[in-house]
Amino acid sequence: MKTKFVYLSILLAFSLSGVNAAVPDCQSVVIGSGVAGMKAAMDLKDGGNKVCLIEKMPFPGGATNLAATYFVAVGTKEQKAAGKFILVDDYVARQKKMLPNVDVDKLKAQMLCSQKNLDYLNSLGANITRVLSDYQIGTADGTSLGSSIVKVMFKALKEKGVAFYPNTKALDLVLKNGVVTGVKVRSGNEEFVIPTKNVILATGGFAHNQKLVKKFAPEWAGLPTTTAVGSTGDGLEMAVEHGAKTAYTDVVRMNPSVHSENGVNSSLSAARAEGGIMVNLDGKRFCNDYYPDYTQLSRWLQKQKGSMAYIVIDNKAMKASKRLQGFKDKGYFLQADTLAELAKKMGVPPKALEETAKRYSEFVKNGKDLDFGRQHNLTLDFSQPPYYAVKTQPGIQVTLGGIDVNNNMQVIKKDGGFFPNLYAAGEVTYDGSFRPGPTAVGLYQGHIAAQNILRKSN
Repeated sequence: MKTKFVYLSILLAFSLSGVNAAVPDCQSVVIGSGVAGMKAAMDLKDGGNKVCLIEKMPFPGGATNLAATYFVAVGTKEQKAAGKFILVDDYVARQKKMLPNVDVDKLKAQMLCSQKNLDYLNSLGANITRVLSDYQIGTADGTSLGSSIVKVMFKALKEKGVAFYPNTKALDLVLKNGVVTGVKVRSGNEEFVIPTKNVILATGGFAHNQKLVKKFAPEWAGLPTTTAVGSTGDGLEMAVEHGAKTAYTDVVRMNPSVHSENGVNSSLSAARAEGGIMVNLDGKRFCNDYYPDYTQLSRWLQKQKGSMAYIVIDNKAMKASKRLQGFKDKGYFLQADTLAELAKKMGVPPKALEETAKRYSEFVKNGKDLDFGRQHNLTLDFSQPPYYAVKTQPGIQVTLGGIDVNNNMQVIKKDGGFFPNLYAAGEVTYDGSFRPGPTAVGLYQGHIAAQNILRKSN
């Protein structure tokens, strides 16, 4: 409790004001304080660069705050010890088979940093140690991944003395002869330019901007999103205005497990990660409920009656995840002592649900899903009542395309070449790998951008 109080106190202190009347002196300006922005800012500070981190919201973290369940890592010592191990090359081949347009070189470079990224976060106290599969590692006690990461990274950022300016919205980039010379911002009622030698755009995606969703990904327009309210495409629009190239802006990752309650959209993916199954209104499974391509999984879900499904779990799964316990306390789950009773509350045929659970439990026992070939998180045998069900529908999780960048994270120009001192990192970019794990990719890209700035400065 004391740690939480200290963190909230620090956060409050830096949330009450934005940039003061005196314009900050910044060698580099990082726009956006999610995992990519915070990592870049801390690396720059460690390298002796006078960096300013600006954030339009009154708090740090961006969409990273909402990362729900697991950190994507491959080939780590933790996974090897747990017997859930795959070589990076084999993982890349698996992703290539599922996503033909993936850039295998970029994906491999990102995944080769898995152990480094994991060790870094755990050195800060994130406690990401619970191996879920050969590419997923969750927090030890099942708390939400994103809030854990933001908490420890923001604490480290302040301890390093990084200048952080919340409530400060970037409005435009200032360029001269193709070189960025400043960032126009609004803080309170004031608008002014912060002069700088380098800019890193880490502003997140655009899933919370329906205008841009309709423009770039009309197939999914109108659906809910589990991303941050600040993910409105600011950095993307600023960069495009000045001639940046974009790529794959029509590609998004859907979340097949969105529960909407009182105007709040929450990701219930943790229920599937703990072994839960998806059933339709007939009380039957209809697909591989943990198919790694969430967008394809969402398409399967949309074909069901009402374009919805229930995720069903037992008490073993509930006890394993503090995130799920929090949702239970909010009243999101239906609960019953038997599957037949749960089925009645769900409005599905009791016998069908019982038969579905019984058949699936046999798959878990034998380690093979004979119906849909589920391979990951095949763990829940429905042996521990009470039982729980939560209603879900598809929603946009993250946008996967955006500003095109080179291997140094420098923004590529639409007419050729690149901006020498304009960088982008995190969900605002097209990263080549279609972001198998946004937090992991954000760490990687933020680090690369900062290191390139430091190399050029020396």
